[in-house]
Amino acid sequence: MPEVILLVVLFSILLFLPLVPPLIELFLKRDAKPIPIDPERKKEPDYFGKSFINLLATALKDLKIQEVEKPNPVYLKLKLNREEWVGFLNDEKLAESTMDTPVIFTKDTVFLQNHTFKRELVVFGNAVFKNTCLARSLYVKGDCVIEAPVRIARWAYVEGTLITRSNADLGVSVYAREMKIRGWTTFKRAYAKKIDTSDEPLIDKENNTGRVINLKGNFGITGSITIGGKERPVFVDGDIFCDGAAQIEGDVWIKGNVFSQESITLKDGVVIGIEGKVKSVVARGEILIKGPFRIYGYIHSEKRVEASP
Repeated sequence: MPEVILLVVLFSILLFLPLVPPLIELFLKRDAKPIPIDPERKKEPDYFGKSFINLLATALKDLKIQEVEKPNPVYLKLKLNREEWVGFLNDEKLAESTMDTPVIFTKDTVFLQNHTFKRELVVFGNAVFKNTCLARSLYVKGDCVIEAPVRIARWAYVEGTLITRSNADLGVSVYAREMKIRGWTTFKRAYAKKIDTSDEPLIDKENNTGRVINLKGNFGITGSITIGGKERPVFVDGDIFCDGAAQIEGDVWIKGNVFSQESITLKDGVVIGIEGKVKSVVARGEILIKGPFRIYGYIHSEKRVEASP
């Protein structure tokens, strides 16, 4: 008799087991939870770079050093998040192939050698990467040009223009005054007054006097959406909210924000936003950018953004 009861219990468990995942999803809805979206939310895209440079300035002030460009070449023990040695160098040749401490180059620097910076890499001036470089984080006070493969693990902050002409993995967060993607580039989120993949004029800068499809207002889409401007230009004067995947290609100018709970594909001439205003492209899944593209503001993916000209 006990064997029979045991068999009944085991059979009941096996019968109920396949129902566990659907019941969890039904009541907890982990996968169905949408991205919390607030278009009016104040963001701080420059948070990481400013926080680090403020720590550095405070540490130098404690040592009565007024300008970070002054001490070179020298290693100073500074209190950043913790007390540690920081290198101030004025020549790339002074850096070893692998650096374990934060390194600050105090003037314009061209990186001709292969380097791995396990901590923060800072350039007080313009930076040009002509050889492979790996860094935990990157801060450039001037312009930054990437002409060889570069991989940043965490964040990149460029006060001037960031140009990627080679493969570049820019980590989690990118901030620049302007961002020109001219080679295969990945990141999770980026902000610049203008981010583009081409120098050619796109639809927002052209004189469109012909047959244009004008759509006004905000659009909430249940499911996926495809917008194509191959035959006639399409202007959307508003935001697009989409539960499914969004594919936008051709001569399409969306003057508002684009949000998707899945993936977003932007191809061959798409423009997001208006110059002088900040707009966003946000996706829970991946964002794929291919061909000529321009946005004024933010790009954010919870997975990955992949862009190529």
